[in-house]
Amino acid sequence: TMDEHQKKRDEREQEVAARLHSLAERVAHMEQEALGYREHLEEQRQKALIDPLTGLPNRAAWSERLDHEVKEWQQHGNTLLLAMLDLDHFKHINDNYGHLAGDKVLKIIASVLRKRLRGTDFIARFGGEEFVLLIPDATPAMGLALLEKLRLAIADCPFHFRGEPVTITASIGVSAFKAGDRSESVLKR
Repeated sequence: TMDEHQKKRDEREQEVAARLHSLAERVAHMEQEALGYREHLEEQRQKALIDPLTGLPNRAAWSERLDHEVKEWQQHGNTLLLAMLDLDHFKHINDNYGHLAGDKVLKIIASVLRKRLRGTDFIARFGGEEFVLLIPDATPAMGLALLEKLRLAIADCPFHFRGEPVTITASIGVSAFKAGDRSESVLKR
């Protein structure tokens, strides 16, 4: 009887061990699947934050980064500049050369801007032919110098459409965050 009882107990333990092993495999598989879903979701989220034409961050990404930089500015008291760049007479380019030329200009400008900014600076396409920049840890004088370099680089862009040179210029406004400022008021200023 004891042997029979021990045999049944061993069989039950083997069944339980087999079930536990099966459940552990299923849990591991589900965890792997969940990780794949999370990675895919993050990939899609990142794509949703990029302007497809210029490859720059879009307005949604701008909002995220702006919130982050404003919190940093409030916590640490560092300097934070906000600039808006608008391509001059962009409607003229679209009207005279077509929207493909306008798209090409936007791509070129995005590339020029991306290459000339510091690693800590942030640029996004705000809409149409407008770009916004966040320039942390820079004095207004440093920001003005950087923005003047950007303006000159844009003016020096060698853009030709169907063999015809097209002049591209930009207007840039900049404002520093001051105590009590909200991002909306700085952007408006």
